[in-house]
Amino acid sequence: MKKIKKISPRQSKPRLGEIPALDCFELLGRGGQPFEWQGWGLVIRYLRDFTDMDQSIFGRLLQGYTRGQIARYETEQAEPPIDFWVKMMRTFGLNISWALTGQGIPHITEFCNCEERKRFYKWAELLRAKVEFLWELQGQ
Repeated sequence: MKKIKKISPRQSKPRLGEIPALDCFELLGRGGQPFEWQGWGLVIRYLRDFTDMDQSIFGRLLQGYTRGQIARYETEQAEPPIDFWVKMMRTFGLNISWALTGQGIPHITEFCNCEERKRFYKWAELLRAKVEFLWELQGQ
């Protein structure tokens, strides 16, 4: 499994559009490089890093997943249940078929106004405010 360099909030604050999976895998990429599909574990990890969440926060956002479960999914030591993938689809606009096979496009346009997506944007806003506050406290 490839190691992903964590992007610090100070280096890059991606503006999230209506479809986070589109921003993450197609429009913004990592350092201008397009995302190259290499397994569903890396898809989960990359999307979590892109949204600047640790594993426990990511699991809580998706409601019902622990840090350990997310870690096992990212390393492909365990297969996520179908409800995990449905939550990923509804929350981030992730195309499940692409996430599992690498075939097709990474995003879907449905569910832009669903409750999961609205919850994600609330969490993202709170996390960004917290990070900015901590950076200010450190005087950086």
